[in-house]
Parts: sequence; structure tokens; C-alpha cells
Amino acid sequence: MRLFLGLFRLVICVSCLVLLAPRLWAQPLEEQKIVASYLYNFAKNIEWPQVKTLRSFDIALYGDADPALLSALQGLRERVKVHGLAVNYRQVKTPAELAAFQMVYMESADKKTMTDVYDALDGKPVLLVTRDYSNQQLVMINLISTGRSLKFEVNKSNILNQGLGVQSELILSGGTEIDVARLYREGQASLVALQKQLRNREKTLKELTASIDNQQAINHNLQQQMADLAENIDASDALIAQQKHQLQLQQTQIDASLREREKLMQEVQSRTAELDEQQAYLQKILSEIDAREKRLADLNKNTRSLESTILEQKNAIVGLDEMVDSQQVALRYLWGSVVLGALLIITVFIAYIIKQRDNRRLAARSEDLQLAQERLAIAKRKAEDASQAKGEFLSLMSHELRTPLQSIIGYTELVIEELKLVEDEAHVQDLQRVINNGERLLKLINGVLDMAKIEAGGMELDLTHVKLSRLVDEALSAVVPLLEKNAIRLRVDVEDGETLPIADPEKLLHILINLLSNAVKFAPHGEVEVQAFHRPEEIFISVADTGIGIPLEQQNSIFDPFKQADSSATRKYQGSGLGLSISRQLCELMGGTIRVESELGKGARFIVELPLPIQTTAVGKVAAPA
Repeated sequence: MRLFLGLFRLVICVSCLVLLAPRLWAQPLEEQKIVASYLYNFAKNIEWPQVKTLRSFDIALYGDADPALLSALQGLRERVKVHGLAVNYRQVKTPAELAAFQMVYMESADKKTMTDVYDALDGKPVLLVTRDYSNQQLVMINLISTGRSLKFEVNKSNILNQGLGVQSELILSGGTEIDVARLYREGQASLVALQKQLRNREKTLKELTASIDNQQAINHNLQQQMADLAENIDASDALIAQQKHQLQLQQTQIDASLREREKLMQEVQSRTAELDEQQAYLQKILSEIDAREKRLADLNKNTRSLESTILEQKNAIVGLDEMVDSQQVALRYLWGSVVLGALLIITVFIAYIIKQRDNRRLAARSEDLQLAQERLAIAKRKAEDASQAKGEFLSLMSHELRTPLQSIIGYTELVIEELKLVEDEAHVQDLQRVINNGERLLKLINGVLDMAKIEAGGMELDLTHVKLSRLVDEALSAVVPLLEKNAIRLRVDVEDGETLPIADPEKLLHILINLLSNAVKFAPHGEVEVQAFHRPEEIFISVADTGIGIPLEQQNSIFDPFKQADSSATRKYQGSGLGLSISRQLCELMGGTIRVESELGKGARFIVELPLPIQTTAVGKVAAPA
């Protein structure tokens, strides 16, 4: 019986040691170990350009490094890698050597040291980590001692200026982001103070200049007196000597004043250059803040998604911990025999192994998620760069094409007016063709720009009360020349309803003009019917014609950009193929649909249905209703 009780106590002691060992080992870390851990955390959450080309990740310890920090870094170096690279660290004494490293840590620094370091790191992808440095405008990452704890603050603008990227996990790991807008305001206040000081210096300079001019006038008078006294030089040597002594003193004063003036001029020039540099730097920071805020919002969205996945996996681990705890409780009651106790120990050991294996799987899963996040960020940056390049190209081409086209149209109209005065109708007709082709090309350019604007999500809705009869009249007035040219019979049926609906009148007018232009163009000497009704739950618009019609196999593709019903090389009807595509996207922007009902040789009918109230889709955003 005693042997049985002894073995049972041994089993209980071993179980308690297994469960309490992780807590006994979790001793408080020393300060330098925390610093080393922070340095590795910064390295993991900063994106270096061309990191795949590096053979190792190098850390420079500028100045005298604490031996405890070196020991902590050595311990982490043997166990941890950064971006899959081995970590090397070395003490550096001169700023010229810092450009060869990826990270620089300074335990202490003054203004001159920071200036020398920034001169050495100018334009190079190197992260600077400082300790308790007071000037937030110059730091990238600054470690701050607050009592017994150690925190850090991040100046994203300075990091981005070095060509480095900042992952959102950097702030989430316990840091704070420096308010760059506040630094900008402080810089502006300092700039105003410097300008005030400069004006005071200029005032002093003017006073000194006036004093020098006065002194020069006095010297001129003295020289005249010396000329008069030269005639009596034999009788007044003592007086002349005294006058010479006074002149020497005054000349000394003049030289001193001139030197002071030169010194003030140099200081004014230096202050002016410094003010210009600060102004340019502040403007650069302000422009980069706007671009990076958009990118930060997208990264935060991806981070929240990944955090939810990690939270689910952590809940699974908690479930495993609860299972181990339940097995520990079971050990307290299974004291029947030594054999049963041994089996329980084996069970706990197997559960511990399973937990360790699950932890390893979770770590591998976290690494895969991190890799996927990095790939997603890279792909997103590439897409954003491509979208930005596309927008810049379209904006540039719109200006470069529309400006000369408008000039050509304007000058052609002037020439036509002059030719009409001399009754040269042959050349007038030729130049009128130039104007028609130029206006057609200008419409094509505007259509491409509208398409790009909608796809980029930059198109906004301006919701206000809409009178359908007025919109139909405006649309018909825009196509009156085509109606008269093609001898079109027109039927109009419009109903505004008891109240006016709320929609975007410009977008609806654009849709109506596109549909009417197509109907008039494809139904010469035919008939066009326009219907526009305000129903309780929707806005209904229909444009029908008795033209050539659309084959069934082409009805699904006519709403695609640059697609037409007649796309052959010898097609009879002109057009860019953007009108229906833009109309469809404008309908979708307002939450509606557009469809076609047609039969070859019997005309076509385009129907637009916009549910009320207007609900915007993901391609744009709604402005406040008027």
C-alpha cells in the first residue's frame, strides 16, 4: 500500500512539473534582450527593395555598443533568420561605413551625429533605429524608455523616403506612429519664426549700411579739412598728428562695420538656403502622406482578414489546451493503480507531443499566411502602379490630343468663315469634313476617358431631382441634325409622375444621347420611339428604332468596349463602339440594368431600368443629393 501511494505521488509531481515548466521558464527579459528582440521585429516588418538578392542581413551598431546587447544579438542570430537570411552585426565607428548595412542602431546621438549619418545614408535603403532621440522629424524608428518598459515610435515618412516599405504589423506589435501632420505644423511655425528673424536681420543690415554711409560722408569731410590744413602743416604738426590718429580709429571702426556686414550677409544667405530646403522637404512629405494613406487603408483591410484567420487557429489551440487540462483533472481521480497512473502519464505525454505538432503546424501556417500576404502586397502594388500609369497616360494623352484637335477645329472654322466671304464653296465643304472628322475623334477620346474613369472607380453620382421630360428634350436637341439628315419620324412618350425622382441627370442624359444616336444612325428614313416613365419603384427608359436590327449571336457582345453590330472591314456605319459600353456601366453605377430586344431586319429596342432609390455599386461613390 505504501509503495502504491509513493508511486501515485511521483506521478502527480511529474504531471505538475510538465504543466508548470513553461511558467517557471518565463522569466523577465533584460533590457538589452528586449532591444535585440525589437531590432529583429523591425527587420521582419520592413520591406527592403531587392531583398532576394541579399546573401545576409547586416546590422550596424554605431558607436560604443553595450556588451549585453551584443550577447543578446548573438543569441538571436543562432536561432532566428530575417526574410530567410542569416543575420550579421558589427560595430561601426565612422558614418562612411553605414551604407553597406540594411539596419543601423544608435544607442545615443546628437544633432551633428544625426546629420552625418543622414548624409551617409542619403538615398540608400537603410533603416535607422535610435534610442531616446528627442527630434521626431529626424527619426525613422525611435526606442523610448518609459520607466521599466521600452516602447517605440515610427516616422513612416522618413522610412518611405529611404525607399523602404512599412508593414502594418510594425505598429500592431506595440509601437506608435508619429503624427507627421503635427510635425509639419511645427515646421511651419519654425519657418515663420526664421522668416521673422530674417526680417530683423535685414533691418539691422539696413541700419548698419546707413551708418557706414554716414561714416563715409564724415571721412570725406575730414579729407577736405586735411587738404585745407596742408597749407599750414609746418605750424600745426601736433594738430595734424591728432587728426591722423582720429582718422585711424574711424577707419578701424569702418573696417569692423564692413566685416560685420559681410558676416550678416553670409548668415542671411545661409538662412535663406536652409528655409528653401525645409520648404521643399515639407512639400515632399505632404505629397507622400496622401499617397501612403490610401495604400495604408488597403493594407489594413488585408490585415483584418488575416487576423480573423489567425484568431480562428488560436481558438483551435485553446481547445487543445482545454483537452490537456481535462486530462490533468482526470489524473487526480485515476489513482487506482500504478499501471493506470503510468498510462495517464503516457496519455499526457502523447497529448503534449500532439500539441507541439499542432503548434508547429500553426507556425508553418502562419509563415504561409505571411508569405501569401507579402505576395498579395506585391501584386497589389504592381496593380496600383499599372493603374496609376494607365491614369497618367490617359490624362496626358487627353491633354496632348484634345488641345491640338480643338485648335484644328477652331482654325478650320476661321478659314471657313473667310472662304464663305469669297464664296469658295468647294473648299468650304472640304474643310467642313475636317471639322466633322475632328469632332468625331474628339468624341472618341472623351469616350475612352469616361470608360477609364468609370473603371478606375473615380466616377461620382450627383443625385438630385430629375424631370424626365426636360432630359428627353435636351437629348433630342443634341441629335436634331441627325434626325433631319436621315429623315427620321419621331414618337415621344414621357411621364414625369406625381413627384420627381432623385437620380443623376448628367448620367441619364449621357445614356439617352448614346441610345438616340445609335437609333438615328441605324434607322435612316425610318422611325424612332422614345419612352421615359417615372414609376413608383423605378425609372423606365426605352429607345426603339425600325433599323437594321442586331443578330441574336451579337446581342451579348454589343455592350463590350469597341464592339459593334457591324464590325466588318467594309462596315457602313461609323462609330467607336464605346457608347453602349459606357451606357451599361453608367446604369450599373446607379444600380440599374440595360438590355436589348432585337430581331435582324426589324429594328432594335434598348430598355433601361433604374430601381428607386438609386443604389450605387462598387465602381463609384454617391455624392450628397442636392
